[in-house]
Amino acid sequence: MSLEIRIMNLGDIEAESSFTVLGHEPGKTVRVPTYSFLILGAEKPILVDAGFRNTEIMGRLGMKATQTEEQKLENQLAKYGLEPKDIGHVILTHLHLDHAGLIYQFPEAQAVIQRKEIEAGFSGVMVGQYVYEDMEHIFQRLYKPGSLWLLDGEESGPISVVPGVKCVFAKSHSPGMQFVYIQTSKGTAVICSDAIYNIGLQTRHYREIYGNYWPSGNHYWTKRDEMAAVARACNDADFLLASHDYEVEEKYGDRIV
Repeated sequence: MSLEIRIMNLGDIEAESSFTVLGHEPGKTVRVPTYSFLILGAEKPILVDAGFRNTEIMGRLGMKATQTEEQKLENQLAKYGLEPKDIGHVILTHLHLDHAGLIYQFPEAQAVIQRKEIEAGFSGVMVGQYVYEDMEHIFQRLYKPGSLWLLDGEESGPISVVPGVKCVFAKSHSPGMQFVYIQTSKGTAVICSDAIYNIGLQTRHYREIYGNYWPSGNHYWTKRDEMAAVARACNDADFLLASHDYEVEEKYGDRIV
């Protein structure tokens, strides 16, 4: 099986700089993309993350979001001749509003989520980053057989979704975020989601200054846990795919084959 990855920008967000990279230029506004990743070559296509429901919902976090017609998820899928009904699995790295917003558009797909992340979404931690609309949909899936695959990766270790695609408990960013490892013909791609918002600053610049990989400014786990997660992703990846860094498109274009 030869797996390929398509990189899809579903919209852009303005955020505070130190929210994305710990302590970096507080008060400055930066613009970041919101990526979803499409995996082709398995029996059915796999989607990793589903963007935000609409641009207005990001205002709940005090953020401004924009989205062109081309960036809409249905139009991104259409570029590859696909519709939501064609997707076999939707792997959600976590359930924050800019990653799980459009999961409801894939009722026929099986959602793959860490159980600990669902618990977090209903617990009140990281309040505001989980929204009622998304969590209501996830709750409904709990009672629809075959609609939801809950992983316990902190205890089980990595779990293969299909050959060549595995979910790895990240211990980073949110209580139950997961990395996604994809084995391509050219090496291993690691979707590290929001462990890294800025590859250059977190894996190069601050590492040279402090001798450590650097955490984002938006995390649930300890600073040490976050640095370790960034290090694991960097160590394992031939292709490092962060969810909110334009460097991904600048380096790889729209695909990894």
